[in-house]
Amino acid sequence: LDLYHAQIGEGNLTELVREAYDYIGEIQVADVPGRMEPGTGEINYRRIGDELQALEFSGVVGLEGWASGDSHEALTAFIDAFS
Repeated sequence: LDLYHAQIGEGNLTELVREAYDYIGEIQVADVPGRMEPGTGEINYRRIGDELQALEFSGVVGLEGWASGDSHEALTAFIDAFS
């Protein structure tokens, strides 16, 4: 599930995660706009991370964006959103 493109195309990502849960093998993460790490755009990745934990998602969550600055800080923002 590519959340970057889902946000551009339709939004309502929490509901999308719930509806598509049985079909999700991997979550791809990048914020909108700019395709950078969580916290740089309009997507509330903390909320999505909470929903994935509530659903007991055990698949892969991958950062599919670029660092807005320091790469270590970008990775920390990604980890914080999903842990």
